[in-house]
Amino acid sequence: MKKIYITCVCMAATLFTSCSDFLNVTPKDKVLEPDQFKTEDGINTALNGLYRQLVDKDLYGGNLSQTTLEAMGHYYTYSSTKPASADLETDIWFLANGNYTDYESVTNLFANVWKTGYKTLFNINNFLKGVEESKAIIDANSKNNIMGEAYGLRAYLHFDLFRLFGPRYEERSATDKILPYNNTSDPVLNHTGYEDDVYSTADTYLQLLQDDIRKAEDLLSTDPILSQPMAITDTLQNNYYLNRNRRMNYYAVKGLEARVLQYMGRLPEAATVAKEVTDQLGSSNDKKKAFRWIDPTSVNSKRNYTFFREVVFGIETMEMSSNYSSYYEQSDLRKGYAVDLNNLTQNIFPEQNFEASTDVRTKQWVLGEASSNTATYSPAGTYISKKFKATSSDLPAIKNLQPLLRMSEMFYIQAEAALAAGDKDKAIEILSSIAEHRGLSPQYYPTKDSDFAAYIEREYYKEFYGEGQIYFFHKRRGDAKMYKGNNVGTEDVNTAKAYTVAIPKDETDI
Repeated sequence: MKKIYITCVCMAATLFTSCSDFLNVTPKDKVLEPDQFKTEDGINTALNGLYRQLVDKDLYGGNLSQTTLEAMGHYYTYSSTKPASADLETDIWFLANGNYTDYESVTNLFANVWKTGYKTLFNINNFLKGVEESKAIIDANSKNNIMGEAYGLRAYLHFDLFRLFGPRYEERSATDKILPYNNTSDPVLNHTGYEDDVYSTADTYLQLLQDDIRKAEDLLSTDPILSQPMAITDTLQNNYYLNRNRRMNYYAVKGLEARVLQYMGRLPEAATVAKEVTDQLGSSNDKKKAFRWIDPTSVNSKRNYTFFREVVFGIETMEMSSNYSSYYEQSDLRKGYAVDLNNLTQNIFPEQNFEASTDVRTKQWVLGEASSNTATYSPAGTYISKKFKATSSDLPAIKNLQPLLRMSEMFYIQAEAALAAGDKDKAIEILSSIAEHRGLSPQYYPTKDSDFAAYIEREYYKEFYGEGQIYFFHKRRGDAKMYKGNNVGTEDVNTAKAYTVAIPKDETDI
C-alpha cells in the first residue's frame, strides 16, 4: 500500500516549524509553532508560507510556469535528434516529443509536481483547520479573506493537477477514478490504486473543485479589491490585505472559475464569468480602477514586461533572480532554456519585421548568447526573455512577480465563446481591443476572413510566455500539431502520448 502523503508529524513540522524554509518570507515572519494560530500575525505568517511553497521549483517557481510546461508546449528549442548528453537539452527533447516515461530525469519532474503539489494541498487543509479552530482576535472580514484565499489556492492547484495528470475533458470516463481531490486534513491518505475511495472520477473531482471556488467567492465577498482602487499599486504597501494581485483575490477566483468552465466546454457560462473580471479593467490612467490596461509606450522604460496592472493573480517569487540565471543565462545552449529565433519571429510573431515591430510584446525578447557546441539545432540563433529578469530599477510591485492569471486570458475566453456561437463580429471586437493595447495598428487586427483558431493560438504564445498556459491550451483543444520549437512551421503531435502524463509509479506500483 502506497502513501500519497507523508505522516502527520512530518506535515505539521513542514507547516509550522520550518522558518528557514517556506515560512521564512521575511525575518519578521518567524513565529513559533505553539503560537501559530493564536494571533492574526501568526495566521498571516502561515498563509505566507503556503504561497512560498507554491513557488517551489516543483510547482509555480518552475515546472508549472517557466520550465517544464513551456517545453511541453514547444516554446523552447530542442535538438532534432535525441541528444546523447545528460544536460537539460535531453529533458527538453523528451518533453517536446511527448515522451514522459522513458527518461528518468523527466519522470522525476512529474513525480516532484505530484509530491509537492499534494503536500501543499495537505498544508492548505491544515491551515484552514487551524484558522477555523483559532481563538485569535481577528475581525470577521479579515478572517473570511484569509480563508477565501486558502480555498482559492486549493482550487487553483487542484485544477492544474487535473489539467496535467487528468484526461482531456472530452475523453474522461464516467466511472474511472483518476486523481485524489484532497479537501481533508486527515494525516495520511492511503490507496491501492484507482479503486480506492481516495480517488475521484473526473466529474466528481471537478464538482469538488467548483465547490471550493464557490466557498472562496463567498468568503472573499469583502475583498478590498472589490472597493479599493488602491488594492493594487506600483509600490508594495505595508498592509497585509492589500497588494491584491500578488495574492488569491476575488477576481482571481472568478478568473479561475472562467478557466474551469471553458475547460469543461461550458463556453457561454465561462464568457459571462470572464466578462465580470474584464469589466474591472480601466484605461492606463484610470485612477478609479485597480486593474488597468498597460500603456504600450511605457513598457520598455518601466521594464513592465509582465503588464503588471493586467495581472489578476500572481505570486511573489523571492528566488526569481537566481532562477533566471540558472534557467536562461547559460553560455551553452544545451544547459538552458532558449527560444529558437525562427520559431519566435516567424511562427509566433509573423505579422511584422520582429526587430521593428510595434507589438509591445516583442520588447521583452533579446538575442541569447548561448551557443550549441554541436550546432545541431537553432543555427540562426535564439532569444531569451527579460520578462523575469529583476533589476534594482524595477518598480517594486513588478519585481519578482510570477503571473499566473491575467486579463487577456479572460478576453480570449469571451472571444472563443463568441466564435462558438457564430458571432465573428463580437470576437473581432474583443481581439482587436487587445491588439490595440499592444501597440498594433488596425491593419493587424483580425478580420472575418481570419483563421481565428490560428490567431488565438499565436496570441497565447505572445501573451503567456513563462506562465504555464501554452501546453494546457493545446491539450484543451486536442491539437494534433504544434509549432516546431526549433524552426519554422508546425509538426505533428502524438496526441495520445503528448496529452497523457502518467501518475508517478511510486503512487501506482503496489
